[in-house]
Amino acid sequence: MIDIYSLDIEKLYASTDLSPHMEDYIETIAILAENNKVVRVKDIAALLKIKMPSVTSALNKLKELELIDYEKYGYIELTEKGRVISNRVLSRHLCLKEFFSRVLNMPESQSEAEACKIEHHINPETCKRIHKLLIYINSEESRKEEWLKYLNR
Repeated sequence: MIDIYSLDIEKLYASTDLSPHMEDYIETIAILAENNKVVRVKDIAALLKIKMPSVTSALNKLKELELIDYEKYGYIELTEKGRVISNRVLSRHLCLKEFFSRVLNMPESQSEAEACKIEHHINPETCKRIHKLLIYINSEESRKEEWLKYLNR
C-alpha cells in the first residue's frame, strides 16, 4: 500500500479526470494487483459485485485511455499512467479513512465505509487540506489527546 506521507501533496491529490465509476475500477485493479499479483475480469466483478460484461466494457474504456494493458481473456495490468491515477484514488481513500478514524475517532469499519462513499466526490483541494491537518496532528503528537478531547466535546 502507498504511504500518503511520503509523496508530494500537490501531485497526490491532483484530479484524475475520471468518473467515480472509472476510479472504482482503477482502485479495484490496484488493490487486486497488490493482493493477487494477477488480475482477471472475474476478480473485479466479484469485488465490485457486478456482472462480467459490465467489467469488460469498462476495461475497454480504460484501455482506450491507456490506463491499463488488457487483452480479452487475459490479465489486467495498470500502465504507468494508470498507477499514477490509482495512487491518487487510493491516497484520497487513505487520507479520508485516517481522518475519520484518528481525528473523528470513528470505528475502523465506519471510517472505511465513509471513505469509500466520499473518495470519488471530494474536491482535491479539500483532500489536500485534510492531509495537511493530519500532518499537523502527527507533528503535535504530545498535544493530540488534549486536542481530540476538545474536538469530541
